[in-house]
Amino acid sequence: MAFDNTSAALRQVGGLVANRLAQGLQENNAVASGSLEESITFRAYQQSSILGLEISMLDYWEYVDEGRKAGRMPPVSKIREWLTYPNVREKLQQNSDREFSNIESKAFAIAKKIGEKGTKGTDFATNVFNSKLITKEMPALIESALGQDLEDVLDKAFNIQ
Repeated sequence: MAFDNTSAALRQVGGLVANRLAQGLQENNAVASGSLEESITFRAYQQSSILGLEISMLDYWEYVDEGRKAGRMPPVSKIREWLTYPNVREKLQQNSDREFSNIESKAFAIAKKIGEKGTKGTDFATNVFNSKLITKEMPALIESALGQDLEDVLDKAFNIQ
């Protein structure tokens, strides 16, 4: 392949971005089931003359990152499910004087409050995508790798040893 160095650079950056996204979730205490963190993947690819890097994760990452505006209540069933995660229960019990017993009423109360006030985002992804890694280091790494790939192609084309 003519873009070996560039592909390697994209894989390196993809791994760093995925790790920093997971780290951002942990630092923001935003891990409930672990599903979002586990879903973070990357894929460096080449299609014809196009090189790319794709980062993917579960769709609700945007709500964790940006928060949710006030408006309609979220589904109580989703809040109920969230409340079953051990670390969520622990956090809620630590921050409450009352015993955590009735999940149904707690889920409804939380859903109602989210509907009324919304939620604050963590910026776990925004911080990574706006970081020096993406804005400065990645372009420099890609530029250097492309330069090396171009040099390799020219060396082969002109049989330079």
